[in-house]
Amino acid sequence: MNITKTNKEIPFPTVESKTNRFFSFILQLTFFGIIFFFFCLFGLGPLYGIYKRGFDATLPVLSICWGISLIILIPSLNHYIIKRRRIARKIVVNGTGLAFYNSKNEIVEQILYTELRPSKQNFDIYTVTPMGSGIVPLLEITIQQEKQEEATRRIDMNLPMYVVKNKLSLYAHFMQGITVFRPDLKIDPLALRNFSIDPVTWEVNKKGTSLGGWLLILAVLIVSAMIVGIAFLL
Repeated sequence: MNITKTNKEIPFPTVESKTNRFFSFILQLTFFGIIFFFFCLFGLGPLYGIYKRGFDATLPVLSICWGISLIILIPSLNHYIIKRRRIARKIVVNGTGLAFYNSKNEIVEQILYTELRPSKQNFDIYTVTPMGSGIVPLLEITIQQEKQEEATRRIDMNLPMYVVKNKLSLYAHFMQGITVFRPDLKIDPLALRNFSIDPVTWEVNKKGTSLGGWLLILAVLIVSAMIVGIAFLL
């Protein structure tokens, strides 16, 4: 595969993630709306049952509902609120590699070009589409970080609770960095096609939002409207 490399005399540029504020707000509204709905249904609902029927009559239902609420609500609140400093809010691709930053601009995860290793597959850098990963496939690499064994890692240019609108450009810039700083590694041409990347200019061929993307957006809007409506009814 003939891939044009950047002139090493020119500093390798930095690309940062850009988020869509509107759809990020819709995504956050949907998530916290679902959490609020479960809290009302499984947390406050049994209390209303105790008020209407008494504690003894509602004890079996109370145990089930509060058990479900503990399983669902506590892990969610622990991850997104208590341990929110571990959640990435920004992605940066530069001359050293790929880094995920939290809201305090601290690195929570990092992949350096120097840590990349050859793969046992036909190509060292390739894409996979695991079940539940979404519409866009993930980039798979082999990495050996400090004091650790070689491991396969899947790179997802998404951020929790945020909609990244330039994730294809992030993939493109990361793979371009591999050709510059790790020319010994082979990139699967299919990976470039999957992300609509031109191997000469490293630009993303914009095709607009796909049908699947519009269906996903429509589904999010419908769910958001339902949750808001239920919240007002409660």
